[in-house]
Amino acid sequence: MATIAMYLGQLLEFIHHYVGNYGIAIIIFTILIRILLLPFYIQQMSTMKKMKEIQPLVEELQKKYAKDPQKLNMETMKLYQEKKVNPFGGCLRMLLPLIILWPLFTMLRTYPAFSTASFLWMHSLAQKDPYYIIPILATVTTYISSAMVATDKSQNSMNIMMSIFMGWVTVSLPAGVGIYWVTSNIFQIVQQYIFMRETNTAKGES
Repeated sequence: MATIAMYLGQLLEFIHHYVGNYGIAIIIFTILIRILLLPFYIQQMSTMKKMKEIQPLVEELQKKYAKDPQKLNMETMKLYQEKKVNPFGGCLRMLLPLIILWPLFTMLRTYPAFSTASFLWMHSLAQKDPYYIIPILATVTTYISSAMVATDKSQNSMNIMMSIFMGWVTVSLPAGVGIYWVTSNIFQIVQQYIFMRETNTAKGES
């Protein structure tokens, strides 16, 4: 983990050399990471699209086997296999950006330059946001990005819980980590908007 943090620090230092501000460097760093993850995102969106397409069939099974949860699970998994859908594929959407969080946290805590690096209202990117603006933005953007890819209404409560959890976590994390998470969410929201627009356009033309 320390090795990953070291490489992240070197990359951020390289970006900072050209932009002159660590906050902006983190934003650019995050965008670069998200661009590298685009192939995974495209694959996940394909899975989510298939999930939405078979959702009516899943709802039929839920009604048919409402009193037999075990049979419902078996038939649902059978349906996923027939349609070649991985119901857990969408989880990568959240896990991949999360993988960067801990090395980034370590790097912000160990690199002396970040203790005095300021950005906007934050006097130190190595300390938590004193006004809790970043945690609020983390909560809101996490919810929006999750809600945009939800396959059914039952996921709403899970999305709310996940959003509140991420907001609570970023309260105590360095502001730099929060900037990374918020930027990643905004990138995700823009990606999803473009994907949905392209999908709707394709449906309209067909």
